[in-house]
Amino acid sequence: MTAKVDIRTEKFMAQLRDHGNIETMFDILPDICFYIKDQNYQFMLCNDAMARIFNLKKKSDVIGKTEYEFFPKKISDAIRHDDFRIIHHAESILNRTELIVNEFGNLIWVSTSKLPLFGHNGEVLGVMGTTRVLTESENLPEDYQPFAKAIKYIKNNYHTVIDVAELADMSFLSNSQFRSRFKTVITLPPQQFILKVRVQAACHLLSTTEKSLTDIALRCGFCDQSHFTRQFRSFLDISPKKYRQRWHH
Repeated sequence: MTAKVDIRTEKFMAQLRDHGNIETMFDILPDICFYIKDQNYQFMLCNDAMARIFNLKKKSDVIGKTEYEFFPKKISDAIRHDDFRIIHHAESILNRTELIVNEFGNLIWVSTSKLPLFGHNGEVLGVMGTTRVLTESENLPEDYQPFAKAIKYIKNNYHTVIDVAELADMSFLSNSQFRSRFKTVITLPPQQFILKVRVQAACHLLSTTEKSLTDIALRCGFCDQSHFTRQFRSFLDISPKKYRQRWHH
């Protein structure tokens, strides 16, 4: 499906000498990551906020690379799947809520949108995407609100033992209702979501510190290094040691 663009808009954009001002505009919005990829899934443009997510100082270090050079394979495969659908089927992703780790190691909620970029002949030439930070849990989509208190508790206490029954009580639901509704809305069972939070926190420590694997395991809520390694590998298809070797800046 080809996007319908007003002819006046097309003529106006064609007259622009430098589209770089678009990037400059996004650079003054620090809570919005902006990027453009080509048909080969390579980054062609990004703003400062996007570079910071990758712990890079220069935007030029992002250009020409793909997600596989920044993320573990399992995460990159999911991103590539989305981008493939957008480029080859002209699909869109609008305001999808996700949990990520920012450049300071904090777990933050973001709203991600991706749209196809069309050429003059109607062919999809690439992907344009934004990732917007949701500053407070109150800004989460309405469907997430019944779980806002439980989610906040997980984010603040992932380093401790978390009882799903207690999360259900916080949400004023029975254990079974909480598990079922949480999976429907968040797309992960509660325990898998907790694991995701712990793994993301561990990823930041692995890539930005020299802390031992044992120390990181305990800081992120795993009972020991062995358990941490098994869970980390099951989630990302890579060991913590190899992750550190590849992404340690």
